[in-house]
Amino acid sequence: MSVASRLRLASVTTSKRSAPVRYGGALLIAGCAIALKLSFHWLLGDEAPFILYFPAVVAGAWFGGLDGGLVVTAACSAFVWYFYFTPHRSFAPPPLHSTVQLGTFIASSLMCSLMAEHLHRARRLAVRSAERLRIAQDHSLDGFVTLWAVRDAPGRIVDFRWDYVNPAAARMLERASEGLLGKGLLQTLPGDSTKHEVFERCARVVETGEPVDVELPWGEADRRRWFRIMIVKLHDGIAVHFSDITGRKRADEERAALFASERRARAQAEEANRLKDEFLATVSHELRTPLNAILGWSHLLQARSAAAEAAEQRARGLAAIERNARCQARLIEDILDVSRIITGKVRLERQLVDLDAVIGAAVESLRPAADAKGVALELAVAAGGARVVGDATRLQQVCWNLVSNAIKFTPAGGVVGVSIAQRGADLRVEVSDTGQGIRPEFLPFVFDRFSQADSSTTRRHGGLGLGLAIVRHLVELHGGSVSARSEGEGKGATFEVALPVAGPAQLERHGLRDGEGGADVARASPGALERPLDGLRVLVVDDEADAGEVAGAMLRELGVEPRVARSAEEALRALVEFCPDILVSDLGMPFEDGFSLMRKVRALPPDAGGGIPAVAVTAYARSEDRQRALAAGFQAYLAKPISAADLADVVRDLAVRLPSMPARARPLAP
Repeated sequence: MSVASRLRLASVTTSKRSAPVRYGGALLIAGCAIALKLSFHWLLGDEAPFILYFPAVVAGAWFGGLDGGLVVTAACSAFVWYFYFTPHRSFAPPPLHSTVQLGTFIASSLMCSLMAEHLHRARRLAVRSAERLRIAQDHSLDGFVTLWAVRDAPGRIVDFRWDYVNPAAARMLERASEGLLGKGLLQTLPGDSTKHEVFERCARVVETGEPVDVELPWGEADRRRWFRIMIVKLHDGIAVHFSDITGRKRADEERAALFASERRARAQAEEANRLKDEFLATVSHELRTPLNAILGWSHLLQARSAAAEAAEQRARGLAAIERNARCQARLIEDILDVSRIITGKVRLERQLVDLDAVIGAAVESLRPAADAKGVALELAVAAGGARVVGDATRLQQVCWNLVSNAIKFTPAGGVVGVSIAQRGADLRVEVSDTGQGIRPEFLPFVFDRFSQADSSTTRRHGGLGLGLAIVRHLVELHGGSVSARSEGEGKGATFEVALPVAGPAQLERHGLRDGEGGADVARASPGALERPLDGLRVLVVDDEADAGEVAGAMLRELGVEPRVARSAEEALRALVEFCPDILVSDLGMPFEDGFSLMRKVRALPPDAGGGIPAVAVTAYARSEDRQRALAAGFQAYLAKPISAADLADVVRDLAVRLPSMPARARPLAP
């Protein structure tokens, strides 16, 4: 039985005795003492009359507290005074020496009774304190245990024995308290590494007396929990307080993971910001370079010079202006394509595509550029007439980007090879070159947006780093894949595109039939090229004077009679005065845009121009802009900058829809 249990038992026994029991018990003790005194009178005589009454007072005080001690003192004092002091059998004042003996006995008995009372009170306080501690430990959410050291013959600690385990500790240890008490620590702890580490720490606390505060894991890996353990020395043992901190540890791990994730996100954001800055600098460089040539040649063409030199200079300048304008248009198209890719607005017009014809057309369009640079361009076709389901224009763009990229990075005298072959269920398009190759560390990022192997100001090749990113996205939209390989710098590179061959499942999924579609290049509507344009009237609406004048000049070269209006209001008047056959209108105009103009035109009766074929021309080149224009009533859509050939094709296509004679009488052109 523990000390606390014994204290609690003694205190409870004493505090529960009633007053009659305490007094009766005290009188009984006094009677026993008197009886013993009388029994040994023949031996003791009248000497030391109080010798047997001191133990009786102590026993009475222990049994009944202060009251019991006083009762025994009073009974024994009265008995001695009456029977032993002279005069005998009388309570008359005794002699002086007897009075001193009696006073000494009473004082000593009173002190013993008071000491016994204080001892009882101390016991009760200790018991209450122990009870409060027990209640606190029993209802604590943290574990608390006490263990006693087990020593061998030389005195070394070889184990610890469980002495007390509160309910929380039993729950945390997943053991019943009864299954731990009295057993060894090493016998009951799981895991060799855990129990030996805990044992060594406990033994060190007992030997050194220094407390320990440590965090340790508990249990197997799949059910591991973390505890904060505080160990202090308790006599020849230890008291251990521990709490489950698994939740906090997991929160710390999650917080650390979030912090690491935040650092990665921040690093990615900083990298994206750096790429953005590099991209903007590259865009500025790439747009300013053709603008410099355009503006420079425009200035030279406006200057006066000798007739022979002027003709040669004019031809060279016009060629440079056209070349750089096309370069700038290509840059803008790439930026718009990336914007469509990011927003998920790239749409494919799927049909059965003869990949041999599409790739061949793209290669032939780039052959002049390859010849001008002194690069041999080779094409090998072995597809056996296999076709794919896809968008012919986008597939041609994929090939154009890959081949033009190969030409750009291949020096004069090098070779760019393009091959098409069927391998299993895929058509493989391979573009290889003998150019500068790709560094191994850059190869994984070659298809990332804005990624360039050399983005310094001393780079030898221009571009925005968008072409290959567009290739990857377009190929993936077609259900294919693209890969790059290179043996290193100076050893060339090979890009391979794999596209699934058109099969019955693909045709059914996209609502196509074998034999339909198959268009490989854009072509004009039937009869468009045969339709004469002489005498055709076209109304051009554009708020920019230069743009309207250029469109009018292009149409005039086709034999068309153009008229330029600078606003929607002016266009509505010209519709009545000029009676045009075709309307070519810009969409973005101040005060009233092209959409508003088209709504008003379509609201007119047919004989007043309400049914006139119309072409939308705009610098807004998004797919939603095109759809909005067609929904507003335009039959065709052209994105700026427009070429004379594109404008001619559209006008011819719309001219086919006109009757052989005008549908309404026209006034003479002013």
